[in-house]
Amino acid sequence: MAQFKHLFSPIEIGNTELKNRILSTAHQTNHVIDGIPTEDMTAYHAVRARGGVGLIILEAAAVHPSGMLTTNTIAGFDEKVVPAYLGLANEVHEYGTKVFSQLFHGGREVVSSDYRNAAWAPSAVPSLRFSTMPKPMSIEEIKEVIEGFAFSAKLAKKGGLDGVEICCSHGYLPAQFWAEHTNLRTDEYGGSFENRMRFIVEVIERVWEEVGEDFTVGIRMSADEMTMDGTTVKDAVKIVEYLVDRVRLDFIDVTAGDSSTYAGSTHIVPPSPIKHGYLTPQSFKIRMAGAVPVFVGSRIIDPVEAEQIVAAGKADVVGMTRSLIVDPEMPNKAKSGNMQYIDACIGCLQACIGHYHKGLTIGCVQNPSAGKENQVMALKNQLKEKKKVLVIGAGPAGMQAAVTLDGLGHEVILADKADKVGGLLHTLRRAPMRHELAESMIDNYLRKLANSHVKVELGAAIKLEDIRTIAPDAIVCATGSRPYIPNITGINDSRVITVDELFNKQNMVIGKNVIVFDFAGDWPGIEAAIDLAEKGHQVTLISARLSIGEEVHQYLRNEYLKKLYQLKVRLLPHYDLGEINGDTVVIRNLFSYEKENVENWDTIVLSLGRVPNGELFEQIKNLAPQVWQIGDCLSPRTLEEATYEGLMTSLQLGIKSQESKIKSSIGDSVAK
Repeated sequence: MAQFKHLFSPIEIGNTELKNRILSTAHQTNHVIDGIPTEDMTAYHAVRARGGVGLIILEAAAVHPSGMLTTNTIAGFDEKVVPAYLGLANEVHEYGTKVFSQLFHGGREVVSSDYRNAAWAPSAVPSLRFSTMPKPMSIEEIKEVIEGFAFSAKLAKKGGLDGVEICCSHGYLPAQFWAEHTNLRTDEYGGSFENRMRFIVEVIERVWEEVGEDFTVGIRMSADEMTMDGTTVKDAVKIVEYLVDRVRLDFIDVTAGDSSTYAGSTHIVPPSPIKHGYLTPQSFKIRMAGAVPVFVGSRIIDPVEAEQIVAAGKADVVGMTRSLIVDPEMPNKAKSGNMQYIDACIGCLQACIGHYHKGLTIGCVQNPSAGKENQVMALKNQLKEKKKVLVIGAGPAGMQAAVTLDGLGHEVILADKADKVGGLLHTLRRAPMRHELAESMIDNYLRKLANSHVKVELGAAIKLEDIRTIAPDAIVCATGSRPYIPNITGINDSRVITVDELFNKQNMVIGKNVIVFDFAGDWPGIEAAIDLAEKGHQVTLISARLSIGEEVHQYLRNEYLKKLYQLKVRLLPHYDLGEINGDTVVIRNLFSYEKENVENWDTIVLSLGRVPNGELFEQIKNLAPQVWQIGDCLSPRTLEEATYEGLMTSLQLGIKSQESKIKSSIGDSVAK
């Protein structure tokens, strides 16, 4: 506790006292049906409240039907939301955690996957990222939305919540009014700075009229929209000074970015390798300008970092959302001094914001229980027989299975022919923009294994006689995958290598002109291109996808493309590798089937997908009562599927009552 005397000190935010300075900022869980939060949302937040977080701000709640960003947005304007709020607030309050609603209207930002609402905005200025052209709001519509903010705040208070945050960040509706480039109006809501600020001032005034003094009201804003025409820190300071002089603001939640542009949207949820805590200089300026409590987040993943931010006066409350997704118990662990048990966020974005963008409920690559709390708890609560389990393969799938099985009380042996755990993570840790992800994930699992009873056996391939000697009750086969090499002319040329060889073999001879062939549109080909370009090679990245980085989360893809352009990498989508004839490489267009010859090359790097190492499974599938096949060994996919299958397999193993068994999506992979 002495190490975190600032982070775990209480603070008054308006009419709300927080027990500590750790915040879970508003983020979409997609646990919403017909605009109403579900019991799964309550379970998700209750787990984090039990873990010690001081304040939870719920995901965006639309204040008007025109503000429904997606079909899974909370309908904050609908009175049916009140019972759901009450149930969630009661659960969270049990642990001394406070909870706010985020009042939201996206304006021109409408991304619904169902019927697409007409977008309302101050002026007919399109959103470039979503290709939406809004209708300019009439005065009547402006007044209607202002009333929507007030009524939604009233419902939040009626639902037992402690406060509201008015979302002005990321170029959403209030910011569209106050920014000159999106507000071209000539009436009382446009033109001068005071007129452009009129909308948010009236929103805040009406909210206070509805909720009364015994509540808490603040705003979230982008201190820098990080885009060519967007709001800068200088603009943000001017806005804050104007607001605090005219209306009561209990807090300002500082973020960055702009939803309407590719580069700006990256900062809504910044991925690794963006620097930790990079917004604290901006939050400090806002804190000095506003003289009200300031929250800040964006890549603050370590409680030590958070303590330093609060101690230095850069912010009063620290958003650690993704750290809480990965490890809901992080606050309690830090407070009790158990830092070695904390799992760090790896900044991959795949299952948190990545699921949201796919219309899925929230998840986490490292914490497969995230968003599935009720389902996982049901499995954990079923009576299990303790088993002796052999896990073969110490990559992410095998490590997740081993630590989960150990936590359930099974006797676990984790074996791998490599001399260290981690599997493909060791390839990833040599990639220029993904090494933090790999290193953090390896460190997290090493700590878990060190604090477990798992018997780890490395450096020798497991043999059939070894398995018979161990006589396990169950085997989990997680033997990974290997690079796919197509059977085409010239593929055995010594100048052709794989991404695995590029990152893992020493003293590789790489020529000046390099072609990287990318099949999946994922990280390996892009990382290879960046690595080689940074080392001075002339690189062409040829991808058999519609766009470069198509399968990478869009915010990471933005960073990848920025880097590729900066490094002058030639980008060529829509082609695959046909054949290699001496010094001529034949590429094929995926749409016209036309062939082209590439002559000027010295080295080819292949990133053409992976093949499952399923051979061992076929040999051992009858050597135990239950034999499971998980991760890349089952089918090469991503880290998320690997850890999810490691968790779900382990939770189902040893359940006594097969009739009550909850099947997972991988149930058919069991070999009896």
